[in-house]
Amino acid sequence: MKQQFITIRPEDLLERVARFKKEGCRLVQILCTRTTEGFELTYTFDKNYFLYHLRLTAALGGSVMSITSLYWYGFVWENEIHDLFGLDVRFIAPDVDYGGHFYHLAQKTPWHDLSNAVHAKQAVKVNLRSGLGVDASVVKKEEGNG
Repeated sequence: MKQQFITIRPEDLLERVARFKKEGCRLVQILCTRTTEGFELTYTFDKNYFLYHLRLTAALGGSVMSITSLYWYGFVWENEIHDLFGLDVRFIAPDVDYGGHFYHLAQKTPWHDLSNAVHAKQAVKVNLRSGLGVDASVVKKEEGNG
């Protein structure tokens, strides 16, 4: 499977998504990650086993436009992003805009604030075994092996 990452500005999102829709691409997922700059969003589309990833950064306190007018089922990811990260997703289709109540959470927007975030001291290496999935046991580094 081949893939391409395309960095865009938030204001170009609908235009680019409309182009993928017109070309017959399928929306695969919308991923949100909290960064120090704000929110990094990746919209993934598929056509003939080729993945296109539209990547943008929305500023803290900013917003992104909903793509539910083009890909209605995107409402699941958009509501999730709104509820968990607190990012304003504007104009979600009214019949599927949960208005911050998609999830019942003990804490509102738990992934919005990075001030108490704990970061790993180092990445964990895992063994990938062909055909058998992932061996998620931690592989300890030996002296002299970096």
